[in-house]
Amino acid sequence: MIKRKYILTFLTMITLFLIIPGTSYAETTPTYKALLIGNSNYWNNNSLQGPANDLVKMENALSHHYYGSNNTSFSTIKAKRDLTKQEIISSIRETFKDAQEGDISYFYYSGHGAFDYYSNSASLIGVDGEGLSVHELEMELRAIPGTIVVVLDSCHSGGFINKELHLGSSGDTVDEEYINDFNHSIVDIFAQRKSRNYLTSSKYKVITAASKYESSYEIGYLDGWGWGGEFTRAFVKGNGYNGNFAADTNLDFDITLYEIYNYTSNHVENSNVQVWPQADNFIIGSDFGDLSSDDIKVWDTFTDTPIDKIWNIKFNLQLDENSWKNKIYVLDAYQDKFPTYLEKSYNGQSISIIPAHNYDYSSPYTIVIENGILAASGRQHKQKVLAHFITEKNKLDYEELALNTVLSGYFYSHPYPSVQDAFESFFIHSTWDYFYSTDGSHVVEFNGNAYKNHIYGTVTIQFTVDIENESFSINYAAFDSDPMSYYEFEGLLDVIYTNYFYPRDTNHLDDIFIDEDDSPLLDEYKDLTWPLQDSIK
Repeated sequence: MIKRKYILTFLTMITLFLIIPGTSYAETTPTYKALLIGNSNYWNNNSLQGPANDLVKMENALSHHYYGSNNTSFSTIKAKRDLTKQEIISSIRETFKDAQEGDISYFYYSGHGAFDYYSNSASLIGVDGEGLSVHELEMELRAIPGTIVVVLDSCHSGGFINKELHLGSSGDTVDEEYINDFNHSIVDIFAQRKSRNYLTSSKYKVITAASKYESSYEIGYLDGWGWGGEFTRAFVKGNGYNGNFAADTNLDFDITLYEIYNYTSNHVENSNVQVWPQADNFIIGSDFGDLSSDDIKVWDTFTDTPIDKIWNIKFNLQLDENSWKNKIYVLDAYQDKFPTYLEKSYNGQSISIIPAHNYDYSSPYTIVIENGILAASGRQHKQKVLAHFITEKNKLDYEELALNTVLSGYFYSHPYPSVQDAFESFFIHSTWDYFYSTDGSHVVEFNGNAYKNHIYGTVTIQFTVDIENESFSINYAAFDSDPMSYYEFEGLLDVIYTNYFYPRDTNHLDDIFIDEDDSPLLDEYKDLTWPLQDSIK
């Protein structure tokens, strides 16, 4: 493989000015306050082991936050355990009673959550079993002047910002584009009544452990962490725990809402983290410290970088023999060192950074040049330099993605098992094929044999796949090329999924379709893929 070389020139032996994009501070210093609530011991013995530990970890993280040129820290961090609904309300009023416009107030909750499908409303559950609904919480927070940061680690917490997420299958590492594509507010056409007062005005900055239909999870970690919420662990590790800010992708000492969302999404495996607003650069954590204008130089971000790229760092003076060897490296999205080799040019003025293997697609990286590098003349480079780059997007394998979306997907009306498991347990000689239609659609066609009124034939179903959103709809279904009606298709689905749980002899399935009905031919049967989870929080 021929690796491509690119030259990046740094005039590193002269004084450079500090450039940190997006960092500015008003003359008036805001006051930072936080209310942290952890509910473990519930009245009905449905208790949790993690929230008490979550409180300790969250308080630790916030205590390492310093904002702006004045290094402002939290003036108040109140951590409270096992509160009833009314005690939650009272604590909100007491903690933030002196807030002023321009202040920043943090509300964190770890504990049980619930969702009412009829009212389309999520709730936080007090230890007395009473739920604090989204509109009740919003009424309390609305009365607090300034900006409100809300961090929720509970089941159905996405309901507080009306966020739901439907995936065909659980993924591995989630890149930023994937996250942004999926993190939408989806209109719930099945809601009987419209819920009010979500935390979605410009006043709020919200991040939640799960979407509104999902559970969140507490885990007993064996690395010394103990019991704790999976989401809270990711949040604090990325945003200040023990002074570490792993979510700081661009190394500017500030954690934006966008950065902590990307970080937690990549470190929470059992639920889908949600955020409001999306792609927001509000600073949710900071370790600005006593950084001076001579400490660091940040270069503009390079985008669409080839995954096999070799960087050539050019200096304006000849380097000494050894001082550069451990001071030039690449960090990945998790702030871990990416394996590279360094080579110095024959004239001693350039260093090539050669990746040991290809970078990941669509991923952020940072080239770090530490201060203290010496020239052969003895002059010293005194300023740290950072150069960020984002690798090119992967060329999607549309066939594989479309097939995975359907095979691992779930119907909204039949959330278990997966489409593949249900269909292949019912039909004889099942096949799945992909084709790209003339109208530009990605289509997965299923064919399988079954009986209709004692006639053995082939059922054909075409799934039109939305690649971008990993969802599908049914635009065609037929038995031996005779198109099905809408009702016939719904009846077929009922039989398929009933058969999965109560198997019958598939060689004798008569009358599985409605012979006559007044519904139109199937034109479009929309449904949603659905992640199956067990309830924990």
